[in-house]
Amino acid sequence: MLSGIVDRLSMRLYFNKLYTTRAKRPPLKAIVLFSRLEPERLKEVTHARKRLKRYEVDVSPLDQDLFRIDLSRDIRGRIFEGSLLLDTSEKGIWIAFTNEETYFVRHIAEIFFDRLYPAVSRLYLNYYQIRDFMGEIRDAYRGKTTITNFTLKRRPKKWRLRFAPSKDRRGTLTLWEYDSEEELLTQSRDYRLTIDRLIFDIKSEKGIVLLQASITRKGLCKLRFGDFTSFYEHVVLKAIHLGMRWKGFYDKRERTIEDGEIKLNPFSIVYKGNLEQPQLLGLANRLSKTYSCSIVHGGNPYFVANVCDYDEGSSFGVTALGNVVTITPIVRGAPEAVWKLANKVQELLGDGEVVDISKN
Repeated sequence: MLSGIVDRLSMRLYFNKLYTTRAKRPPLKAIVLFSRLEPERLKEVTHARKRLKRYEVDVSPLDQDLFRIDLSRDIRGRIFEGSLLLDTSEKGIWIAFTNEETYFVRHIAEIFFDRLYPAVSRLYLNYYQIRDFMGEIRDAYRGKTTITNFTLKRRPKKWRLRFAPSKDRRGTLTLWEYDSEEELLTQSRDYRLTIDRLIFDIKSEKGIVLLQASITRKGLCKLRFGDFTSFYEHVVLKAIHLGMRWKGFYDKRERTIEDGEIKLNPFSIVYKGNLEQPQLLGLANRLSKTYSCSIVHGGNPYFVANVCDYDEGSSFGVTALGNVVTITPIVRGAPEAVWKLANKVQELLGDGEVVDISKN
């Protein structure tokens, strides 16, 4: 589907023409990634990693900082393949564009990039950060109307909800922006909520739809209808700028020693209600599946663990008490690893407000 694109200009012309007409077609996906890896080395890195042994990748330069990636994966003896355009014009950032079907993106492309960690890392956003993202969108489309809804995943917090009707136990929840804060507070009493995606329409003052787009918590932007140039400048780049700010927040947090004194730079994830014993036990079990994890205390109401990211080498202290989870980077503390752990905790406990306590 991308074979006719030979440079940056033809990419813009192709996507502009394709998505400014109403038709049934896969949306354009833009996966925002952090990496300083040279794209030409992707084939070499892929072949060197056991977790990617079922993948084949070819990289073709098209234009300055623009590459075509042909990617395939063997899934139970069946080969699935597709193509992406990799834009590396933003320093330290990769933007992978594709209009392949959702299956290819979800089960081949995203898993491929996830398994390239730490050479490639994802953009993670929680509910509060995506609200900030919408503020950026409003500023970009000044004078226009933005209609927004959030789709969240919910899981019951309390044991009594096991006896509730199955439709109320877990699933998705849609919040419209005008009542989202009140409804979020109500739902958060009984459910662990993590944002899944934000879907929004940009309309003119006359009610004409200018852009239909969305963004997920892992930095996957989608264009369903509208001008590609506008989508690139006002959605993808806004997501990148927000991501760079948060990467800066997570940066330089490893333990240091100054004049013989140990300096720590922790941060906290603050929830609206106290964490309960089943949540803390679940946190211990799930973290142990992703990280090298030593549980110091896993009971109620206090949780303490030492966590090591064995892919990247960073290590952390994680504590939970009341409604606060505190993460203290210890050795290394690379921003990609810190951010990934903060996201993992929120995937397990629900989205909270991330705050800096190192300077308090």
